Amino acid sequence: MTPDNTSLDTFRLQQHRYFLLIAFEEAEKSLLAGTFPIGAIIVDDDGQVVGRGHNQVFSAEDSTAHAEMEALRDARPLRVDAAKKRYLPRSHTLYTTAEPCLMCAGAIIMSNIRQVVWAANDPANGAIRLFKTLSWPDTAHHILHKVQRLEVIASPFADLSARQIELMKTWNASRGRPGDVWTMKSEPWRPS
Repeated sequence: MTPDNTSLDTFRLQQHRYFLLIAFEEAEKSLLAGTFPIGAIIVDDDGQVVGRGHNQVFSAEDSTAHAEMEALRDARPLRVDAAKKRYLPRSHTLYTTAEPCLMCAGAIIMSNIRQVVWAANDPANGAIRLFKTLSWPDTAHHILHKVQRLEVIASPFADLSARQIELMKTWNASRGRPGDVWTMKSEPWRPS
């Protein structure tokens, strides 16, 4: 896990910014469709986008149609070898505009995603940071291994965090809840 964003080299930071901006394109699709404005993409080791998703909870009437889940579904031919019944050994990175929720965090971890980068922390619903700090029982060694090797880069750009907050404010206003403010801290998360 990256302890702080100062240890990331400039090139990697610019790559993260580039891919987060693509995830924001997906988030805009969600907003236009009248649902939570969250977008996600999956990128392979060669820098190719292999999965895209945007939140479709209300537009698809599916409570599991979160951006991260849709990106994982879109990338599944490159993630799973159905004939051999195993995950393919790839080091994919998932980029999302907001910290993944409990459901998406579990799916990301169980899908062997090696790194997740998000634009904005979500203290109300975000779960990756929770998973990284939980005390796991010895019997959960398989899950613990997956959680421990997941690299997290949380909210590396204050302006992109602010952009996600503004999207959420716009979304809340569009559904008659202008007082709902998605309060997220934009500073980088550091494990305790």
